[in-house]
Amino acid sequence: MNGAFNSDNPMMRLLTNFFNLMFVNLLFVFTCIPIVTIGPSLCGLYKVCLCIVGGEDTEVFKTYFKEFKASFWKGLGMWMIILTTGAFFIYELYLIYFQNDRLSGNFSLLQYPVWLMLLIVLQIFLYGFALLASFENSLKKTMINCLLLSIKNFPITIMLVVIWIFTAFIYANVPDMQYMLIGFELFFNFALRAYLCSIFLHKAFGLKKIRYRKDGSEYEESWEEEDEDEDSDIDSDSDEDEEIEEEGSDEEDDDGSDPSDDEETDTEEKESSDD
Repeated sequence: MNGAFNSDNPMMRLLTNFFNLMFVNLLFVFTCIPIVTIGPSLCGLYKVCLCIVGGEDTEVFKTYFKEFKASFWKGLGMWMIILTTGAFFIYELYLIYFQNDRLSGNFSLLQYPVWLMLLIVLQIFLYGFALLASFENSLKKTMINCLLLSIKNFPITIMLVVIWIFTAFIYANVPDMQYMLIGFELFFNFALRAYLCSIFLHKAFGLKKIRYRKDGSEYEESWEEEDEDEDSDIDSDSDEDEEIEEEGSDEEDDDGSDPSDDEETDTEEKESSDD
């Protein structure tokens, strides 16, 4: 009975993480009410989710507001940059696509640099707040790192985009689920998105994970070490298969006759016939 309620039990850790995500989602919604504080709120949200992904036992309330305070001005600055530049370039696309009476056809070429700038804004949004929550750096350096990481980890960038637009896609295409999705957003979905993104971002950032041995003791492991362990397991399995094959071939050689002996007998028969 005590083992079922042990904090190291996988089921208990799963339930704990579930309620932690619900709690941090409510904190995020509450601190986002002024709108301008969405940036620091995202930093706090990502900090808690990255801790959960890393296997750390974290106090949600304390961790969230500690990061909210520590990254307030940087998160606020990054959010205002994303909000203003994103709104500006979206308005530019609106003029290009829907205001043909104002713009001649020559201006349609402007859509390509506008789309490029929107892509840069998207890259900063996907990686920026998690970087602020994980590393101490200047705002300018953090934004440059966002661009580099998004290009280096392009498959992860695609997954982050899918995670963030999936609910909006369902909301736009399944009208019957709109009210349910609104409630899901308020109670769980913001934290769920950040948690799913944190799984990929944790690996992209090369952060350490807390692992537990069978005796309950903790140790840190990086993603590279985990990949090496998996490769070593595969190599050990292949070595065992090769050993089995070698043993089988040795048994066949023991049962059969030596081909060199056959060659010697053939040569002796030929010599005798010549004589």
